Order: sequence, then structure tokens, then C-alpha cells
Amino acid sequence: MNKQLASVLKPLFERPHTSHKYDFGHMLVVGGAAGMVGAPFLSAQAALRTGAGLVTIASAEDVIDKLERRVEEVMTLRLLGDSAEALETLNGFITARKVNVLTIGPGLSPARHSLVRALLAKSSLPVVLDAGGLAAYDGRLAELHDVSRHNPDIILTPHPGEFARLIGKQLPGARAAVQKLLMATAQTTGTTIILKGQPTLIANAGGKTYTNHTGNPGLATAGTGDVLTGLITGLLAQGLGSFEAAACGVYLHGLAGDLAASVKTEPGLIASDVIEFIPAALQHVKTQFAVI
Repeated sequence: MNKQLASVLKPLFERPHTSHKYDFGHMLVVGGAAGMVGAPFLSAQAALRTGAGLVTIASAEDVIDKLERRVEEVMTLRLLGDSAEALETLNGFITARKVNVLTIGPGLSPARHSLVRALLAKSSLPVVLDAGGLAAYDGRLAELHDVSRHNPDIILTPHPGEFARLIGKQLPGARAAVQKLLMATAQTTGTTIILKGQPTLIANAGGKTYTNHTGNPGLATAGTGDVLTGLITGLLAQGLGSFEAAACGVYLHGLAGDLAASVKTEPGLIASDVIEFIPAALQHVKTQFAVI
């Protein structure tokens, strides 16, 4: 790990003895749908393993009924009625429970797209948009730019297919051209964009870029994107800036995948294994502090 990323993560390990859970952030995950109950759960677990103090999953009543048979540390919030009622529930909860960061999209139904846009139209909280959250802005780059004017802390996490749908055109074949397009889109939308792949590329509105080289083919399995989303949001919850959380998040995610594959093998790797090895990845980073 390079010294710059290690130095960004160093404060995470310096927890005062008088700390309480709200000192490390409250993440709200808006996601889940029939057949996609596991997606928000994976994001929530990853955020907790990364150090977030509290995590709540907000979803439809039938999703929460299933989740409550599985969750232990994670809290839940039922979204009832139409988008207007659900939006009121979310805004009330965010204020009352001191939510400081949002994850929107893991397993999210297309029926919730209008809710996503209504929530972000007013919110100034740092947010990671993934999967269904991203799809809410397909072909709506101007609207996304309007949101970023009052909220500069928006992270998008598309894979190449999602990125193509977001911008409304196919990606070029050459990596240099893809990176140029990524940088231009980050500047146009005013966001930080993580283009998942091997390697994963990151660009933000200010022109910063990062290319990540941790990770292995074993991560090409269902749910690892949800884990990445939760890991990044867990870092945001603890106070990292958007670009730093994105860069450190993809590094740790890939490193956890590498450590997991060394035990489980690449073919045997599943998303929950990556969560299991996040503490080992953090411990690996901690050993770098002696050389900073």
C-alpha cells in the first residue's frame, strides 16, 4: 500500500477511550427488493467490519421481515406506502437518528427510482450510489450535476455496463480513452466515480485519479460489489473525504479478496468471505504505519 493511502487510514485506528458509537458514524442503506434481500445486508455487514458505528437498512416491509431473521448488529427501518410517505419516513429517521452517510442502491427495485431522486434532491449527506441507485440516473447526467451542486460528496460505483447506461453510449475499447471519458464524466457530474474492473479506475470532479491493483478473479462473484459499496460508505461514515474513501475502499476490498483467496481459493471465494477478511486487510494496513 502506498504511504499516502496508509496515512489517510491511520486516524481510523486512533480511537479515544471515551468514544461512543455515534463518533464513528451512522450509515443508512436504502435498498433491497424481492429476490435481492442479501444485497443491502452485505453492504451493511461490510460497513460494520470497516468500523462504522451504526448501520440501518431501510426497505419495503416484506424485505425487512426477511432481514430481521438474519440481522444481529444491523438495525432496520420499514418503508411503507408510496414514495412521498417513504421519503417522509427516511427524512425523519435521518434527522432523529443522526445519520451521517447514505448508501443507496444495493438490490433496489426500479420502482424506487423516483424516491432516490427525491431524497437526493434535498440531501447534503455523503452518499454512495450503487446498482439501483445508479440506475435512477441513467441518461440523467444533468440532473445528477444539479444534485452535486449542493452535495459534492457523491460517489458512483458503476461496472462498465452500468457506466455505459449512465452516460448513454458505449465505452471505447482503449483503456486510455476509457480513463479520459471517466474523468470527463466525473467533472461533468461533479461526482467521484469508481469504474469497477481490473484494474479499477477512480476519478473525481477535481481531476484526481487513482488506479487500483489489488484484487483477483475470485471477486467476480455475486455480492462483492455490494461489499465494496458498504466498505466505502463505512469509511465515509468515519470522516474520510469522498476521493479518499473511494481509493482506500477499493484498495481494502481488493486486499481482503486477495487474503480470502489465499485461504478459500479463487474459485471458492464468495462475497461474505471478503467481509470476513476486512479486519485482516485493516491489520495489514496498520503494519505500514511504521514506515510512514
